[in-house]
Amino acid sequence: MTQRLGIIGYPISHSISPVFQQAALDHLGIDATYEKWEVTPDEVGDFVAGFRAPDAWGINITLPHKQAVIPFLDEVDEWATTAGAVNTIVNHDGHLRGHNTDGPGFLEA
Repeated sequence: MTQRLGIIGYPISHSISPVFQQAALDHLGIDATYEKWEVTPDEVGDFVAGFRAPDAWGINITLPHKQAVIPFLDEVDEWATTAGAVNTIVNHDGHLRGHNTDGPGFLEA
């Protein structure tokens, strides 16, 4: 089954993430698609709820949704709690966990 990954934001048409993310997936031979989804603030809850499907692996979150997604998640990690913002959602068998990778990325750079 092809897995779904992507990025949500509003607006999102400017994002080039799908180009390089899809190239990386293809290079690694991972059966997945990386898309961009323009999600309005009013659609965030429904979109996140739909990402509990078995073929949904994860979502990158950009503005203006980094705080808005939190109430729709089952769990947020320590970094996301501290930052009050989520930039990555991972689907673990229908359990959605929010992460903030900015802090760890900065510390490991």
